[in-house]
Amino acid sequence: MLPKLVPALAIGMLMPLGMMLATPAAAGPVAVLVAVPVPPGLPRAQLEAAFAGSVGDYQGKPGLIRKYYTIGDDGRAGGIYLWESRAAADAWYNAAWKAGVLKRWGAPASLSYFDVPTIVDNAK
Repeated sequence: MLPKLVPALAIGMLMPLGMMLATPAAAGPVAVLVAVPVPPGLPRAQLEAAFAGSVGDYQGKPGLIRKYYTIGDDGRAGGIYLWESRAAADAWYNAAWKAGVLKRWGAPASLSYFDVPTIVDNAK
């Protein structure tokens, strides 16, 4: 089966889609979306209290620029993290972190990584 071809505008030729998506990660900031299923019946107030109680774990964390605690409408909670680099993110999301999430939440976290080439900050 032939790979699906898409135009590669930068070089003016056709190339397999997988080759375009498999480019190396850029150096610079990385955003990570972390999501964990919320245990059934857990009250929102208890979830928010758990978040508030963990703030100190993130304050002053080397490489972490910002963290947003999130509660999704899909039954998952977690966070959106902005790290200085992929290396800083990888140092945090290690085997011990994953084991801790599993112990606290009863389910593993899903992690999605995104390069962040540009940031708009309207708060400044």
